[in-house]
Amino acid sequence: MRILEWLTGARRGEIAQTLYSFLALFFLLLSYYLVKPLRNSQFLSSFDPNILPLFYLITPIISLIVTKIFNHFCDRIPKYRLMVLTYFLLMACKLVFLVYLPLGGKVAMVIFYFWASVYFLLAVALLWSCINTIFSPDQGERSFGFVALGGTIGNIFGAVVSSWIARSPFKDQALLVASLAMGAALGLILLAIKTREAKQDAVEHAPAQDQELSHRVSSRGWADLGELWINRYIRGIAVMVFALALFNTVVDFQSQKMIDTTYSESNYARHFAWLQKPPAEGQAFLQNLRQMPVSEQRPAMHKFMSKTPADAPRFEKAWKAYTDQKETDMRDFFSRTYTYQGILGAFLLLVISRLLFRHVGLRFSTLILPVFSLLVGLALFFPLEIMVLQVLMVVGGSLNYSLNNATKELLYTVTSEDARFKLKPLIEGPVMRFGDVSASLIKLVLGFVLVNLLKSPTHYADWLSLVLALGVVAFWMVTISYTGGHYDQLKRKKSSE
Repeated sequence: MRILEWLTGARRGEIAQTLYSFLALFFLLLSYYLVKPLRNSQFLSSFDPNILPLFYLITPIISLIVTKIFNHFCDRIPKYRLMVLTYFLLMACKLVFLVYLPLGGKVAMVIFYFWASVYFLLAVALLWSCINTIFSPDQGERSFGFVALGGTIGNIFGAVVSSWIARSPFKDQALLVASLAMGAALGLILLAIKTREAKQDAVEHAPAQDQELSHRVSSRGWADLGELWINRYIRGIAVMVFALALFNTVVDFQSQKMIDTTYSESNYARHFAWLQKPPAEGQAFLQNLRQMPVSEQRPAMHKFMSKTPADAPRFEKAWKAYTDQKETDMRDFFSRTYTYQGILGAFLLLVISRLLFRHVGLRFSTLILPVFSLLVGLALFFPLEIMVLQVLMVVGGSLNYSLNNATKELLYTVTSEDARFKLKPLIEGPVMRFGDVSASLIKLVLGFVLVNLLKSPTHYADWLSLVLALGVVAFWMVTISYTGGHYDQLKRKKSSE
């Protein structure tokens, strides 16, 4: 028992709800990291990464619609029952895509990409809203590092299982496993809620709130969106989520180009070394080929091989091997990156987070990731090898999904139930995706002005995008400093009572 208390940070009577919450996050993240590499690899194997900004423009609109629908029912259906219905619907969607994705071609891939980019934000926001409700701030400081570790380990296992599935005869069954894992997450969080509600001292340990954070939130019209800006404490969280999404998206645009180029070149050398054409010409043709409808690809190949028509069947066979192997290599790259993120994140949560939360405070803890982001932004002004890029992705991802995420969730424990179940899904969904949209608009506008109109090199637009993103990161540091400081102030006030 003492080992569990030391490991979890929970006191006697709190261990069950802590372990259930840990396992719920484990299975939810395992489920997601079976879907995420599949989403990324399916997209990059079928579409040019340069059209990612267009997808990012549409995603937040879908996310906002879904979240507003959820908030509409939030006042009409008991919150835990609504969560159960939402999870069952998402699990059913995974089973539908299991059948539809192999048959639906590029249309199915587009629908799947949008769905996979939206569903998890709502699912994880709901799960954490429940955890924020059943843990007090004091319990959260002691146990959220361990609870969040469940998500990090789920990340590791999901990435490992995804990598194994990608190279196994069960390559097409990832969504089935993901659906079952999500069902396990739902069952475990319901057990955590039941355990908490069974305690007679639930009221005694209720989270302490002040007047700024405890009022009700209306979901009519745009009132809930306005609350994100009016409430300075909530605004700090919203700006953090927005800025992090914008910065990560700007970085993704550059990193995915590097990843795509690296594996395109390596697989071209592997499968098309026999081709009697300059490598630059052959790679340019393959780049154009993957953007064509499937029905137009074969005639285009025969036309490209018109001087040696006997080699056209060989080219078709090499093209299929090239696309299959490239997709597998990229999925494996993403899976390994997420695995390394998870391992480092586990260390941060299990060893570092409790010390920071209990002895340093949240104002300092909330500033760690934006400071690292500033350093990454500066590094991207210089040429980077893909291994260096992977290291930056691992460190940044581990800080984001482990330490920074646990810190953010701890900030919610002093807010009202309305804020946790209505404002949190807005922040974790549409606000986050609006960060993606902003980054996409920056890329599109700068690309049009600098590259198309002024005929400047494309890296000029990349550099200016980074400058703007770094400015947003600086604003993030200012706003979240207030929120973390206000939390620390409430903590000191409670300690002195």
